[in-house]
Amino acid sequence: MSIFDFEAYQRAGFGVVRNAVPESLLSALCAQLERADADVRRIDDEEKARNIVFEKDLSDAGRMGFPAGDVGEVPFIIGDLCRYVPLCSSLLRAPAVTETAALALGTKHMAAQFMNATIKHPMFGRAIGWHRDFPNDYLSGTRSTFVRLMICLDGMQERGGATRFLPGTHTISDEDALNEKKAGIRHRHDQYAGCAAECDPGDIVVIHPKIVHGSPVNLSATARRNIVMQVGIQGMALRGVHETITGAKLGDATC
Repeated sequence: MSIFDFEAYQRAGFGVVRNAVPESLLSALCAQLERADADVRRIDDEEKARNIVFEKDLSDAGRMGFPAGDVGEVPFIIGDLCRYVPLCSSLLRAPAVTETAALALGTKHMAAQFMNATIKHPMFGRAIGWHRDFPNDYLSGTRSTFVRLMICLDGMQERGGATRFLPGTHTISDEDALNEKKAGIRHRHDQYAGCAAECDPGDIVVIHPKIVHGSPVNLSATARRNIVMQVGIQGMALRGVHETITGAKLGDATC
């Protein structure tokens, strides 16, 4: 595992930890996620509505016009991921996760808040608009005392819809970020603006809660699957949807 460059993260608002997840764990996570990809299509409608976002239910515009009828029953986001991929609980005690999050947050007293799989399918996996993670409408703190870790199962390349960042945009105050959200201000940039976080399978992208980021459509022939984990300071006030993993201390073996 490469060392997390905390000073570069502070300057830019994002960073990449190379070779973070061992190959054996990475392969096992991929295998469980493949099974979950099929399993979530068979769960009841109420659970689907609560935890799964299907690609076909989202706008064609986000796929550059690729029609929903040609997409099939494929998930874009699998929420409450520990419910469907139990091995994800092992990430709570993975050194790359715990050490990186502790550096980013400045404390070892950390708890997981949520975990999902975001899947950009080959040739049409949708673009994600420019945004900040603080505040967000799913599960957010009243302050920006959290960080997101994106565990890249397939790696990310520019043509494959790699996440892009506008370096330095994280220096906004919490108050200004909250007011920006309240006012409905949208971030409108070219989909290829900023810097792409290109990385290999098993790398972790570290995302400051206030950096503006987004990603273009996956135009490649391979999937872009990421496990997205939000980690915050233990005991911080949260607003939004609580998952199986919410509140689990980093270092715990189970969700």
